[in-house]
Amino acid sequence: MEQVAASVRSVPGALYHYFRDKEDLIYHCYLRGLAIYRHEIETAAEAGIDGLEVVRRIIRARLRREGQRMILFSDIDALAPSYSNDVHARRWQNATLLADIVKRGVGDGSIACDEPLVVAVALISILDWVPFWLSERDYYTREQAIDAIDDIVTHGVYRRDIALPDMPEPPSLAPFLQARSRLNKRAAKLDRMLSIASDSFNRRGALGTSLESIAAEAGMTRAGIYYHFSEKESLLLACLQRGLVGEIGIREHLQDLGLGAFDHIVQRVRLLLMLHDTPCGPKATYHNINYLNDVDRKHYVEQVLATIGQDQKNHQRWIDEGHFRKVDTHFAERVLTGMSHWYPIWFRDVRGWSPIQIADHFSRLFLAGLKPRRRSA
Repeated sequence: MEQVAASVRSVPGALYHYFRDKEDLIYHCYLRGLAIYRHEIETAAEAGIDGLEVVRRIIRARLRREGQRMILFSDIDALAPSYSNDVHARRWQNATLLADIVKRGVGDGSIACDEPLVVAVALISILDWVPFWLSERDYYTREQAIDAIDDIVTHGVYRRDIALPDMPEPPSLAPFLQARSRLNKRAAKLDRMLSIASDSFNRRGALGTSLESIAAEAGMTRAGIYYHFSEKESLLLACLQRGLVGEIGIREHLQDLGLGAFDHIVQRVRLLLMLHDTPCGPKATYHNINYLNDVDRKHYVEQVLATIGQDQKNHQRWIDEGHFRKVDTHFAERVLTGMSHWYPIWFRDVRGWSPIQIADHFSRLFLAGLKPRRRSA
């Protein structure tokens, strides 16, 4: 509170005139962000314009340079349940509002979509992921990034002059579950603790997660955690590395299967979401990276970028082979990962769809885009 007060040239006492405590201030920051989101959606929904154009207006308005600073919707569950439940509910209200626009596009023929609400969640997830990777000092401008995201969401990455393949059969989780079952008792106990800690870091963030709460959820003492980790930062690093190893395992498994472009993307997203609910999960979110010390953060980011680089090479290969459109692979990979990044937050309690159904809607949006494709002759 002292830092916030100093940034506005005030004193903490002035903040307490408006907010009971730091938690109340954070809650109202979320409310402000949600209100901005809702206003942008409502403003874009001009009468007489087709649904796809409205969605594109929302995307471009959200990412424009002069837009209002947005709170990042992470660590929501670090708040008291009365606050966090309200934030989650309001996020779903905004998703429903966007889903109504997607439905409008389906009705007027400008959008091809089977489940508007899941697609709306995917779109918001892509937009909420942008602040984590967008750089004003990279090889692209903000305008180029906006154009690329707009293009991929609208047209997809799969070439539009060739027919989409049929969805493949669901993948087997057996190789991943069997690998975990081969852990000895001590390793399995540690892995279970990391799984529980990963879920807490996903939902509550690094600052909202305590070693005491992790110990209680894991049915162990805090001393049991300190046996493996000297402090919370080293535990977080282990959780992040566990998540990254899991995602690398999925990629290597798919590479061994030698799947084509379409099947590879579909099965990658399926496995990521399906394994989230198994002892191999949860899927890790990466918004806690800045909590790591400089050395650990730099090393970990290098590992992440190396794996992303492998995925971009796959995209480029599929472009060269004539399966994908000539999109910028940097943005393609960020759009794809953005959809699945927030899965543990959106779908923790809302389970109207199975992981494989959600994965198929996500991957279809990425591959085919929102715009209807011409039927092949």
